[in-house]
Amino acid sequence: MPLMTRHFSFSRTISLGSFVIWLFTGALAIALLAAFQYRSGLSELSDWTRATDTFLAEKLAQHDAHMTALAAVIRMSPAEPSASVQGLAQSVTAFYPRITDIATIRIDGTTARAIAYGNPNGPVIEAGQSAGDLPILGKPGETTIRPIPERHAYDIYKLVEAGRLLRLRISAGALLGTDRIPPGYSVSLSLGDTALFTQATSGTSILDVKTSLSASNPGQPLHLLISRSFRLGELFPVSLVIPLLIGSAILVWLGVQYRNASREKRRQELRATLLEQEARLAHAGRVNALGEMASGIAHELTQPVAAMLSQSQAARRALTLDRADILEQALDANIREAKRAGDILGRMRAYISGAEARIEKMTLAEALNGALRLVETDLARQGIRLETAIAEAPCIVAIDVISFQQVIHNLIRNAADAVAGWPEARIALEARKGRGQAIIAISDNGPGIDPALLDRIFEPFFTTKPDGMGLGLPLCVRLIEKMDGTIEARNDGGACFTIRLPCGGAA
Repeated sequence: MPLMTRHFSFSRTISLGSFVIWLFTGALAIALLAAFQYRSGLSELSDWTRATDTFLAEKLAQHDAHMTALAAVIRMSPAEPSASVQGLAQSVTAFYPRITDIATIRIDGTTARAIAYGNPNGPVIEAGQSAGDLPILGKPGETTIRPIPERHAYDIYKLVEAGRLLRLRISAGALLGTDRIPPGYSVSLSLGDTALFTQATSGTSILDVKTSLSASNPGQPLHLLISRSFRLGELFPVSLVIPLLIGSAILVWLGVQYRNASREKRRQELRATLLEQEARLAHAGRVNALGEMASGIAHELTQPVAAMLSQSQAARRALTLDRADILEQALDANIREAKRAGDILGRMRAYISGAEARIEKMTLAEALNGALRLVETDLARQGIRLETAIAEAPCIVAIDVISFQQVIHNLIRNAADAVAGWPEARIALEARKGRGQAIIAISDNGPGIDPALLDRIFEPFFTTKPDGMGLGLPLCVRLIEKMDGTIEARNDGGACFTIRLPCGGAA
């Protein structure tokens, strides 16, 4: 169950990670698209502004040319209304619709009389007006300009000769040519602080960029403000956004597939390497533990050697007393103790050399007692109390004795490392039978395992020790699995490792 849970969490993490990557990739692609559309819009705005500047300069220069031509004809026509002025004015208004009115104005004292030219029905004499309402020009050839905001136009005045003015009225909207203003553009034409013409774009925009230009003609100092509006659909066109999202999803999917394939390949290679080196790692672990087990070996050999010495001394006395029965008992005892010492040395030799696994059936208590003898002396030397509680009810287990002893030794040594220097350091081993299983729990009163790392401590090469290799616990799992058992870890005050092995019943 823990393995299945970890696998499900890993798959869910991969799916969530892929979705996040897709969101990021899609957002980046859409942002780049919006940036491209924005830069294209700015380029269009710059191009249209330059073209409008040139267009406006040409129109204003034409006004100057018309004023010059009309002034020359007016000077040659002292009597008014003048047919010559009417003919020229008709031609100008016909070809240049933005020039809506051409008139001459005579100033007589405080009054002025204007004659409008260019009408199809001939010149029209306008009602008299006060000379004070007209601009004052100093010498012939001078010009000035006046805005007429209510008509969205402006008048250009030119002094033709003393007491005689020429007036051209220009439509601001016709000057710009509203049909040439692109969609999404807003323009405002002004003279000084007076707005002559404004055309605003319709719809809702999410971004507006403004630019302005001033006419280079000093006689007609017009100012044009241009605004470029960017709508949502323009920056993020659906026809491009959807293919970008689909394309980014495909790229992310391909990337995830490649990554998963690469990870699976590396995982298989790592597993193959671990399986190949498992025997050598186990051997290396046993060799590294040899120094720690030396005191245990010496302790185990002390008893049979001492017994053999005692029985040999008894046999010598039996010879002097001519007691064959005592001599025979002493020799039998020596044989038993010699076999016992040989078994001890053989077990240690097999443990160190990494001999082939040999499954044996024995009681759980016997298996544990053999393993505990290897660590009791070293724990006592470190001042670590070892508490054991082995159930009396016999339970037969089928184990590889050497591998089982190595697992118990590794777990107890890890516990000893955890409680080293800990006040009242203690390691407890409890063994019992439950529901057809032999259950061995090894716990300590140390700091325990970080809960965030509990799911990883059995991973190869993962370690919490500064000088650890991360191979001890994965090796323990493999050895117990070969005996059809399981091993798990939890926190119970300190760290607690539980081994479960099939139990064959009573002896």
